[in-house]
This record gives sequence, C-alpha cells and structure tokens, in this order.
Amino acid sequence: MKAFITFVFSITYLSAFAQKADNRIVIGRVDTIYSTILNEKRTLMIHVPSGNKDEHYPVLYLLDGEEHFHSAVGIVQQMAGVIPDMIIVGIVNTVRDRDLTPTHVTDSKTSGGGENFLKFIEDELIPYVNAHYPAAPYRVLSGHSLGGLTVVNTLLNHTKLFNAYIAIEPSLWWDNKKLLKQAQKQLSSIDVSKKSLFVAIANNMPPGVDTISVMKDTLNSNTQVTRSVLPFVKALKDARPKGLRWSYKFYPNERHGTVELNAEYDALRYLFNYFPFSESQFDGHPELNVDSVLAAHFKMLSDNFGYTVVPPESLVNSLAYHCWGINKPKEAFSLFKRNINNHPQSANAFDSIGEFYAGTGEKQKAIEAYTKSLSLQETVDTRRKLKELVGK
Repeated sequence: MKAFITFVFSITYLSAFAQKADNRIVIGRVDTIYSTILNEKRTLMIHVPSGNKDEHYPVLYLLDGEEHFHSAVGIVQQMAGVIPDMIIVGIVNTVRDRDLTPTHVTDSKTSGGGENFLKFIEDELIPYVNAHYPAAPYRVLSGHSLGGLTVVNTLLNHTKLFNAYIAIEPSLWWDNKKLLKQAQKQLSSIDVSKKSLFVAIANNMPPGVDTISVMKDTLNSNTQVTRSVLPFVKALKDARPKGLRWSYKFYPNERHGTVELNAEYDALRYLFNYFPFSESQFDGHPELNVDSVLAAHFKMLSDNFGYTVVPPESLVNSLAYHCWGINKPKEAFSLFKRNINNHPQSANAFDSIGEFYAGTGEKQKAIEAYTKSLSLQETVDTRRKLKELVGK
C-alpha cells in the first residue's frame, strides 16, 4: 500500500497517540517494580512507540519522571523521523533528596543515597525494562537540577551505564561543589569514548549581571547553580575529554524552573543530529542508487548506536514507490523485498510488493503476496485487489 511522506521519514507511519475505545487518549502506562536494593516499590511511567512488533527502540530514562514524562513523550512523538522513536521510562520519585544526591550533607538527613539509587538502576531497573519492553541496547539518561547532578555523577563514575547524557541545570553546587571538583580533576583522563553529553544552563542572574561577574556573586543563592555549571562547561572545554561528543547551550530567557522543556528538545536534537534521512536528496539526481544510499545511511546509524538499526517500513515503502514511479523497477523491487525481509509480519509490506508484481504483470506472484498479506491482517483494500486480480 503506497505511503506518501512529505517531510522526513516516519512522520505518518506512527500515530502520535493511542486512542482507546472509550475515547481516552493514552500516551503510556504506569508500571511498578519492587527494588530489593532500595527496599521499596518504585513506580514507572512507560511510553512505548506503536511500531511493528519486531522493532526495538532506544530507551530514554527520565529522572523526576512525574514532572517530565508527558513533555518528553510529546517531544519524541512530534519529532519522529528527526530523532529516533524511543521508549521513555519516567522514574517517579519516592525520597528525592536521598536518591538524587551522591553524597551526604549534614543539613539533609536523607541525602547521600545516590550510589544506591544508581545500583538500583543498573542491577534492577534496566534489566526489568530490557525483559518486559522492546528495548534496544542504546540508553539515554536525562535529569534536571538534582537529577542533572545525578546525570553528571553517572557520567563520571558509571560512564558505561548509558550511551548519552542530558544534564539540565545540574545542581553541581551540592556538597561544596564536590562533584564539580572531581570533574575538573578527572575529565581529561576518564574514558568517555563514544559517549555523548548535552548541558543546559538557564539564566538565573539578576538584571545587569553577566556570566563573568556572576562568578563573584557568592551571596545570591539564586545564582549558585549558574556558578557551578559554568565552571563545569569550562572544565569540559579545557579537558577535551577523549571521544566525548558534547555541547552546551545557555538559555537567556529561561530560569532554573522553566528551562527543562526547551532543553530536553534541544538535547535530543543534538544527540541525534545525525539521524534524519531526507528523501529530498534524490530530487534531480536520478543517477543515485536509492537502495545503496539508504543502506549506507543505516550502516552509519548502526555504527553510532552500536547495534543494527533497520530502516522504518514506511520510509522504505515510500522510497520503493518513488523508484517505481521514476521507472527504476529493479531498485523498487530491492526496496520492496527489503521490507519483506526486515518486517516479515507486516501485512502492508506484502500488500505493497503485491502491487508491484501486479503492476509488472507477474500475476501469480501478486496473488501470492496479497494472500500472504491477508493471512497477516484482513483489510478491505487488499481483499478488493486480490478479487480483481483473480477475476481477470
């Protein structure tokens, strides 16, 4: 069945939301896991893309999940094709100061449980998600404020746990800037090869204060985040950590409490800026072999992700019809066949190659393809095409 895509791929191949029979719009589900490490039940907010059953997805782990889950789902769904479709795991807080602080301070009785919390994530949560959801082995950790502090702690001390890190206004002032001081000493020597990092900085400065003079403003508690994040960015610039792909952004019109939404969007755009595949590159270039260009792009993605990334069915389908339309039937066939191989349980893939066979005069192969499509999913359109073909 022909699919038209006017922007980058997969804008139309996934629904933005799932709609239930009672007209509820559902963007995810609530799950729970009992942690023996933390000795408590933890609540998770889970979003899974509505793709084919054989697809697996990178996983975005969100700290302060109850605050940021809904907006993250919106961003990932809206930007489908520009960034990859992702499973989103929002980790709901129980004792926030305990879990999101790596060290204990005297004015917070429950603080300092960060290492135990990361042990829960590594030994219990990630294995649970991998076992119960179609998770690919590419993971992103995102956190804001104390969550950002946890992100930096994970990058420095548990580097291999995630592939990419999003630190939004990280509270590196914590415990007399202990983690910041560690970063300043160790960033040049830690192994962060093939890791990615995005740091967001809000404008918490009073009017008339710039990023240079704010470092002297030690009496204003509102600037303490800025006074710790700016040195962290400087440390990254000075250390040039080997293999780390990183960037940062200053948000002059956002405060600590408002920056998360824009920063999450920018971070995901940066982390996956190599991801989009644009069909417009073929405009005016009939000499290009579409299947070869597609294969090269997804080999690059696979190298970056560390596992085989399969082109979305809708993209391949659209490119196949494009090739067929410009009288390149061999390329069209290879693309239709690619979808059959990659998505053997897709009724639409067999319907599309059935149309190709019918259009090229291979009646029996078309009948077989339509019949296979209907065995996977009964549709009025495919049934009509099969009846018309058999009746000829």
